[in-house]
Amino acid sequence: MELEPAAGRGWRPAGVGFVVTFVAGLVASSALAKTSLYLPDASAAQLREYYTGSAAAVVTAAALQAVAAVCLAWFGVGLARTLDPGGPVARRVRWAGGAAAAAFGASVALSLLLVAIADDAGDGTLKALGRLTLACGGALHLTALGVLVWLVSRTGLPAGFRPRWALRFGLVLAPLLAVSLVSIVVTPVTRLEPLWRLLSAIWMIAVATAGRRRAVATVPQS
Repeated sequence: MELEPAAGRGWRPAGVGFVVTFVAGLVASSALAKTSLYLPDASAAQLREYYTGSAAAVVTAAALQAVAAVCLAWFGVGLARTLDPGGPVARRVRWAGGAAAAAFGASVALSLLLVAIADDAGDGTLKALGRLTLACGGALHLTALGVLVWLVSRTGLPAGFRPRWALRFGLVLAPLLAVSLVSIVVTPVTRLEPLWRLLSAIWMIAVATAGRRRAVATVPQS
């Protein structure tokens, strides 16, 4: 018995890298920020104060989170090749991973834009951009990530992908991540996002470190 080819292993550190750089971005933002900001309820004055006074925190966190977005895209592409080389599921997994990474990357770009225009932009512009930043980095990113988790878990179980406990966990996690989409309209739902992110990190690390296809029989050559 031998393991089926896994299309390279470079996607494995990318999965862990996403989690590590995302957390590092949060830590850097908290350590460097001069004021705190709760984005869902922030007024225009609070947004202006934060993005002008804590520009170093925003830029540092954005740099780390840009790396995280690249890691997530890489993770999705490699995982797709490993799970279903050349098959239709691989295309859907790549699209889901790409959408999750793109939404996250958009939130990074918007946060840098807010730093650039915070001094001069009108209150309405600041609030609109703040809400868009929140939606891209939260609801849209997590919903796309939920699609990725669902596709991998649903396809991986019958295909013998491992670890099986992580795939079963993913079938429960994916619908929870989709709930994040509600936060675009009902902002209090954003309070659940730290929990969704923690559970997603557990799934991603498990798949990145232990994910592999089942062993298949090989016919010895005479």
